[in-house]
Amino acid sequence: MAKAHQDLTQGEIGKTLLLFSMPVIASMLLQTAFGIVDAFFVGMLGPLELAAISLSFPIVYIFIAIGTGLEIGTNALVSQAVGRKDLKKAGCFASNALFLAALLAVLVSIASIVIAPALFGLMSSDEKVVELAFQYSTPIFAGVIFTFAWFISDALLRAQGNSRTPMKNLAFAVVLNAILDPFLIFGIGPFPKLGLFGAAIVTVFADFVAAALNFAYIFSGSTMVKLELKNFRFDPGCIKHLVLVGLPVTVSSSISAIGFFLLTVIVGTFGSLAIAAYGIGMRINSISVLPVVGMESGVASFVGQNFGAKNFERAKKVAVFGTMLSLAFATAIAAVAILFPAQLAGIFTSDQTVIEFGKQYLLIVPLAYVLYGLYFSMQGAFEGIGKTWLVLATNIVYWATAVGVALLLSEQIGITGIWIAIVAAAALEAVAVIIIFYSGIWLKQSAKKAGGQDF
Repeated sequence: MAKAHQDLTQGEIGKTLLLFSMPVIASMLLQTAFGIVDAFFVGMLGPLELAAISLSFPIVYIFIAIGTGLEIGTNALVSQAVGRKDLKKAGCFASNALFLAALLAVLVSIASIVIAPALFGLMSSDEKVVELAFQYSTPIFAGVIFTFAWFISDALLRAQGNSRTPMKNLAFAVVLNAILDPFLIFGIGPFPKLGLFGAAIVTVFADFVAAALNFAYIFSGSTMVKLELKNFRFDPGCIKHLVLVGLPVTVSSSISAIGFFLLTVIVGTFGSLAIAAYGIGMRINSISVLPVVGMESGVASFVGQNFGAKNFERAKKVAVFGTMLSLAFATAIAAVAILFPAQLAGIFTSDQTVIEFGKQYLLIVPLAYVLYGLYFSMQGAFEGIGKTWLVLATNIVYWATAVGVALLLSEQIGITGIWIAIVAAAALEAVAVIIIFYSGIWLKQSAKKAGGQDF
């Protein structure tokens, strides 16, 4: 059995990376399962309800963007401190990350609830769908603090080489979500029939459970980095570094949220059923790229510890090996999606129009999965050493291409042009990331500064 905490600066790269990353991939699969379970049961309510949760996704993604910035910033800085064996500094980053998460959660909850109705109205002209979307998203927005808490606790554990504990805790929460969802959606037994509102309440509760279990483990004293609220000290220096590393990720993820929003608006010109199909495609997409995104996160923690220990060549080898694994996973998954598009879309709905839209999506977009496999692990290396602005730069390339080409091609060849735009954007970002990585500039510049940075 693997140790709960791993020194990622030692041992065979391939075996260690694979053993560390598999629980991360499993955690992401479980996290995605929240949305999949909701979509499965909500799909039974009808296509308008399915369109409503699809409509809410771009806005929900905005606060996920902020949480992701906190998570990656925390992971990078804590893992680097652990690599240097500076557990005091690691504790400073950990406790101040919690402070930031609580503050931002309050601000994001209020802002999301206020602006959501207007944004939903921009994405769809169907008043019923807009009403249902707000009904579903309101509990989600109110429970942002639990989502952020899960992000931070997951990052703290992974940064210390522990990817198994958060996976187990999330698995419990997902099973709980799957059990409770039908009871509150359909009003089974003594439970009221709450529809979309019930699905959202269960999701928020499951987020709370996952975060609570993670923090119970952290505060039990079982981790290398000790986190005690009674010893918490607000540290401007730690806050500064968390913001410097996390802000580019937040901006990058926010750009993704805006990109999803704009693509949803473009898809919405083809009707509510097209939006429902796009939502199905995005959920299948989120599952399909999990091995790639999970490997990216694993590489980030791995590279972070090695960067902190000044094992720069090992850090580079980790990224290359991660890329090879990601490419193999991505190619296999893309093949399945392209071979069985109608069957996959049919899991979520029986509406033939929605299935046809979904089939068109799945015959084209999975080509982008292969491209993601080429460069996500390299971006994980950028994140691990704190060079998150590189991820921001390449993400801007992606979304500028995706939205621009989608606008152009959707007018020329219809909705298929949007799917082609997604693949074109992935191809261009792959070229940009690969050039940056193999130029060696990202690591050489960071290595020169590593001794002097107070991370």
